[in-house]
Amino acid sequence: MKDPRPLTSAEDFRRALIELLGSSRRSLNILSEHLDRALYHDAEVVEALSRFARDSRFVQVRILIRDSDPVVRHHHRLHHLTQRLGSIMEIRKVQATVDTPDWEFAVADDRQLLVRDERHQWLGVYEADNPVRSRKLLDVFEQDWPLAVPDGNLRRLLI
Repeated sequence: MKDPRPLTSAEDFRRALIELLGSSRRSLNILSEHLDRALYHDAEVVEALSRFARDSRFVQVRILIRDSDPVVRHHHRLHHLTQRLGSIMEIRKVQATVDTPDWEFAVADDRQLLVRDERHQWLGVYEADNPVRSRKLLDVFEQDWPLAVPDGNLRRLLI
């Protein structure tokens, strides 16, 4: 297990996410408020995610969001990528009745994690190898995934 790397800015998160994507091989699970543009709309992040998604036919990317309005209202690179790679990537919206944590995270390959401690601040941690904590985060994700639904607003843009 490697030491956690503290993250204190959007740029720190951007660099850490690109690193996470560059070393991942099989799976990526993201829980986010609304796919913050400072991170998930970034051209380098989306390019790294595109490379990851196309790297193997066994790759799976699942994204849970709480609020799709910011993604729908403004062009969003990650949303566009999910439209192109729909068989590999899926976005679902968490139901309003589901109590989700106030933090956000990305977990890759059941061992790498990126955690934003509070969704309104750029404070968190990147861990390149922590399967125990990754499993705990995935348990949260797996609890919400079956209750979440594809958002009609996101699908409407496919026309």
